[in-house]
Formats: sequence, structure tokens, C-alpha cells
Amino acid sequence: MIYLKGHLARPLDAVLSAPSRLAVLRALFRAKSPLSGRALARSAGINHQGAAVALAALAKLGLVERRPAGRSDEWRLDRRRWLMTELLLPLFEREAEHAGAIVDAIKKGLRGKAAAVLLAGATAKGRLEPGQPVELVLVEGTAGRRALSEAVRGLTALLKAQWSLSLEVRVITRRQAARVVALEDLWELIPVEGPPSFNFLSAA
Repeated sequence: MIYLKGHLARPLDAVLSAPSRLAVLRALFRAKSPLSGRALARSAGINHQGAAVALAALAKLGLVERRPAGRSDEWRLDRRRWLMTELLLPLFEREAEHAGAIVDAIKKGLRGKAAAVLLAGATAKGRLEPGQPVELVLVEGTAGRRALSEAVRGLTALLKAQWSLSLEVRVITRRQAARVVALEDLWELIPVEGPPSFNFLSAA
């Protein structure tokens, strides 16, 4: 048996070795049409030079295609490659489901116990780092604070077991919620029961 080494055995090393490459691939995966280099840099959240370097490396790997478009070029994923179709696309598809699965777990865990759930802090800003807790502000529902506390304990255990996430929770009353518009860095995540109970926050 021949044991292959290097890039033949570990092609993902070259793809995932630089965060900018992953950011570019993710942005192209989410794009509904080809993107220019500048639009791609904006979508990926990196500077133009970083995007250009990442695109050059990914083109060398055969993972992206460049097409002339007027004065600039447009880029898209090359979906003909085995590495793309068999490894990367399924990976991005599953990643896209990650946040939805967490939201569903929160919704299911707090349904009937909280009137509304709001994200706060780094979670609300989209800057949550590994190891940081997911910060939630819960508006107390009709079931009362004790029932809500029990639901939070169950949800905390589930998020830890399934996603290695911890929770930091603050519970407020409906009266306090009426004044939450004065607080910064909050937005409503989900109405956990029926239509939204409050309309003073807009989703970011």
C-alpha cells in the first residue's frame, strides 16, 4: 500500500491554514451571484489586499474561478472540484445550520416560560469569541420566575452538552422591558410564544 503524504493526504491544510481563505470561501458560498474583489472583501470582513492574497491561493488550489467583468474581475466557487463538492460545501452547509439549531434550542427550552428573548453584549454585536458566554436578557413570562429559572437550568445544560456553550442570563419583568429601549446593544432574538410580545426592538 502506498501512503501518501503532504498536500495529497491533507489538502484541507492549505485551505484552512489562513482565516482569510476561509472567510473568502464562506462569503462566496453565501453569495447568490459572482462577486468582485472589493465586494468579496467587504462580504468576507477583510481588507482588499487580504482578499486578493486569499483569492490567489484559492485559485492555485482550483477552488475559485475568476471571470472578466468589465474593468474588474468577478469570483465564484469552482463547484467542479472534488475538494469543493465532497468536503467544503457540505461543511459550509452544516455550518449554516449551526446558529439556527442553537436558536431552535433556545426557543424550545424557553417556550411558555419567557415572553421574549434578547441577545446582549458581544452576542448581540456578533463578536462572540470561543469561551465567552452567550448573553441573554429574558422577559419574564406568565409562568413566573421559578418556572423560568428551571427552564434556564435545562437550557444551560443542553447548550453545554451539544455546543460547548455557556449562558449568562439576566431576567427582567415586563415593566422593565417597556424601558429597555434605553439600553444599548440589545435586539430581540425570538418571540418564544406566538407573535412578538414587544415591538420596541428591531432585529439587527
